[in-house]
Amino acid sequence: MKFFTRLIMVPVAPALFYLTFPETANTCLDQGAGSTIIQVLVAVLVGGLFAANHFKHRISSLYNNLRSRGKEGEASKD
Repeated sequence: MKFFTRLIMVPVAPALFYLTFPETANTCLDQGAGSTIIQVLVAVLVGGLFAANHFKHRISSLYNNLRSRGKEGEASKD
């Protein structure tokens, strides 16, 4: 099943990337564009902090599992 998923995603992912980002952008920055860009950056930062706080337990357990695996590997070398 993973093989078929990868087989489908190999041609689809570049096609989506190509369609999402056109070669030319015929736009201009007006006076309100700076505040919009800052607002988007702040929203991404706050959203990322909220998500990190929401999934804090999962993130910390993943980090602890990776750390403990590293210590087990060092103990087996001795």
